[in-house]
Amino acid sequence: MHVRKLKDKYHNVSLIYDQLMSGINYRFWAKYVYQLIRSYHKNKNSSVLELAAGNGNLTKFLYKKFKDYVVSDKSISMLKNFKVSQLHTICFDMLFPSVSKEFDVILCSFDSVNYILSKKKLKIFFNNISSLMKEDGIFLFDVGLVRNSLHHQKYASKSGSINDVKFSRVSIFLPKSKIHKNIFEFYFNDGTKRIEIHRQKIFELNTLFDIIDQSNLYVVDCFNAFTFKDCKENNFRAQFVVKRKN
Repeated sequence: MHVRKLKDKYHNVSLIYDQLMSGINYRFWAKYVYQLIRSYHKNKNSSVLELAAGNGNLTKFLYKKFKDYVVSDKSISMLKNFKVSQLHTICFDMLFPSVSKEFDVILCSFDSVNYILSKKKLKIFFNNISSLMKEDGIFLFDVGLVRNSLHHQKYASKSGSINDVKFSRVSIFLPKSKIHKNIFEFYFNDGTKRIEIHRQKIFELNTLFDIIDQSNLYVVDCFNAFTFKDCKENNFRAQFVVKRKN
């Protein structure tokens, strides 16, 4: 059996992740996600797979509402710091999910789909997700749009220290390629410096609709994130509700 060797690009970010995301209201975010789930999937015993769950900041507000809740992330460092110890965690690349069961609900939050950098890989991702969904299952994911990247390029620069680690972050958006880079520098007490660069691809809404349409999924709704209003290209974020073609 071939085992994919995963590169942990969040090894150093995991050390400062909670401080980095301290401004995010995860309780509010979880409430919105739960409203979406209940609007599109009425089964109170829903099984849930959360992709790119990080260290569980969103999970801790959601998991108790479901009988069966499985979490995954590509970064073993993030999972080692997971907030909910009693949950089953799996380390895999969400582009090639290594689970064999089907789920009622699949979640992928906080721009995680933006880390898939090509149309070809995105189509592979959507088709692989469809194989994990029950016939009446739903897939919820959000993406950052261009306006969000332009905003963060101006305001997301940050520096600080935690647990004797000093860090800085610079956010850069490249309009032509639509690549958004977050460049982290880490300074440790022993004098070493490390750099992590995280890249996202900011796809246009029409492109995302087209790729989903080419897969074994279809879009039920696409909202301006955190609302139930139709998303427009000039919004900050899009929230997709997707189902499997039968």
